Amino acid sequence: MRRLSGTLLLAFMATILILIMTSMSFAQSASGGEPPAPAVLVAKVEEKNIADQFVFYGRVEATARVQINARIEGYLAEVAFVEGSTVKEGQLLFKIEKSIYEANVAQARANLASAVAASKLAKLDYERSKELVARKTVSQAQLDKDLAQYEEAQANVAAQKAQLSLAEIDLGYTEIRAPIDGRIGKANETKGSLVGPSGTSLALLVAQDPIHVAWPVPDRLFLEVSKSQRNRSDVNVKLKLADGTIYDQTGRIIYADPSANETTNTITVRAEFSNPKMLLVDQQLVSVIIENKETQKHLVIPQDALLLDQQGPYVFVVSSDNKVEVQRITTGAQQGLSLIVTKGLKLGDRVIVAGQQKVRSGITVTPKLADQSEGN
Repeated sequence: MRRLSGTLLLAFMATILILIMTSMSFAQSASGGEPPAPAVLVAKVEEKNIADQFVFYGRVEATARVQINARIEGYLAEVAFVEGSTVKEGQLLFKIEKSIYEANVAQARANLASAVAASKLAKLDYERSKELVARKTVSQAQLDKDLAQYEEAQANVAAQKAQLSLAEIDLGYTEIRAPIDGRIGKANETKGSLVGPSGTSLALLVAQDPIHVAWPVPDRLFLEVSKSQRNRSDVNVKLKLADGTIYDQTGRIIYADPSANETTNTITVRAEFSNPKMLLVDQQLVSVIIENKETQKHLVIPQDALLLDQQGPYVFVVSSDNKVEVQRITTGAQQGLSLIVTKGLKLGDRVIVAGQQKVRSGITVTPKLADQSEGN
């Protein structure tokens, strides 16, 4: 019985081993021994008419910055504007108590009237002396004296007129008005404060429409553009704001600084923009886009195709027999969702835009053409 039991156990184990080997052989035959080719999404290199452009970092500059100051001394009677608001040229900003200056004007007018009266009397004396000298009843010396007094009285009238003008000017300075259109900031003094020419500025007024944008251009690029004799009218000047949107007004280049910055080897260029909605603020940082009005043909690929390593940019190209190749490229400017390629690819090449992590150079893939209309 023991010998029979051992024989049955060996037969059972042999059967199990045969079943395992059969299952492995079937699995290998079912898989074919080779993994399937990975599926990837590809896009064709296209040619588009694109305007060449340069992008710089620039800063917004007000066309005018005016520190509002008191031109006479006195106590503030009124702050007549809303801080941070837009004001018009000639709009009242501050009032200084005017009672003293009104009294000065009244005094100056009285002094002028007195001087005019004295002048009239001196004139009568002089004319009377001329008649009497003709009759030889008054000496020439008296005539000369009366003439001198008349001329002195006339000079006093002129002096009193000047004093009246100065008093009226000072009275006018009691009302401080905006010298330009612009946005006004915080009032640095309040009602009741003593202000004067030697005191602090009352407020800052900044002109904002139109407004300037300045940006540095490398002297090498500036020289290249100058040699090409391009006109300012040949380009559009656009701005990209901090939120990534394009400013809705196109600017115009107005001038470049006559000297370069010796530290950065750049030349500052300025453009002027309309600013009706006051979106541009003095000293704001923006991106300046200089774009040629004429377009040129360029090869482009979707940005998703671009890969980078220590050697620089490259793409995976799928050949006609669906083999993957690594292709080094030289890129140009970004155009929406596309990227200009200046070297390394030709029209119609297929580049992988999705599934790069599954491939390597030399393997075969199953490509599917992506819909490129979305990136246009």
